[in-house]
Amino acid sequence: MRISYGSARFLELVKSGPKLGMQTIYTMFGERCRFDCAYCAQARTSFTPEKMLSRVVWPKFDMGDIVEAIEKYNEKIKRICLQVVSSERARDEAFEFLKRLKRLKIPISASVRIFSVEEAKRWFENGIERLGVATDVINKKFYAKYRGGDLDSHLNLLKELSETFPNRITTHAIVGLGESEKEMAEFFQKMHEWQITVGLFAFTPVKGTKLERHPKPSMDTYRRVQVARYLIENEISTVSNFSFSEKGEITDYGVKIDNISPKAFLTSGCPNCTRPYYNEDPREELYNFFDKVKRKPFRVGDREV
Repeated sequence: MRISYGSARFLELVKSGPKLGMQTIYTMFGERCRFDCAYCAQARTSFTPEKMLSRVVWPKFDMGDIVEAIEKYNEKIKRICLQVVSSERARDEAFEFLKRLKRLKIPISASVRIFSVEEAKRWFENGIERLGVATDVINKKFYAKYRGGDLDSHLNLLKELSETFPNRITTHAIVGLGESEKEMAEFFQKMHEWQITVGLFAFTPVKGTKLERHPKPSMDTYRRVQVARYLIENEISTVSNFSFSEKGEITDYGVKIDNISPKAFLTSGCPNCTRPYYNEDPREELYNFFDKVKRKPFRVGDREV
């Protein structure tokens, strides 16, 4: 099985590179997905090396060695996250890993592409605390083009999952795949009403994928969207109070944000999610900060914040 390089370094499975203050250990099961998302390094037709997911390297280790390392650092780990590729045997290997971790009592999340409540039940029965069912592309047209399938059907499944497993579902949204800021804010509002947590990502062009030359979102756009998610999730404002430009850009939130909490700009998703440098170049300003926030001003309407 694979584990992110940052997680491997934290667990001292590798000895080189900076040792970051990881709160979550990230693991991956399977390679070369049977689906073909245009932005994913593990897509069926991707030419990206199999050791990659987004811009992160995921080296291989024996499952027993990973379990032993997790046992050693048990008290410092607040969550374990399973990234499950839709490939042969990935689910069975993940279930075996969950079985080995059961006695440790660490909260576990699994990010899996599923199509029914029954599939979700199997994951919960095997010991996960939260289930991540990615949306990624929140514009209906581009969902079909880049991810494949029908967005409305996917949203109907999310709603059913939220009703069956309240407060135990996470979804992912990627900024920069053709959606407007207004569409993203409306998506956040819907997910909040359904008691679904949103993990927010910035689109990352990865060499070897179909969208390797697609531009990254501007930092201004990403910051405005981050603030929208934070205000809606924490019930400080609602999308009905927001104002938008003709292009769908957020121009006002209906509340003052000059002294907004730095938490708005931290990595979002399941509790204690950090995923350092998942969609960031460490030489540039980070989209998602995983510890200290050091952001530059960004524009909202006609002013900087």
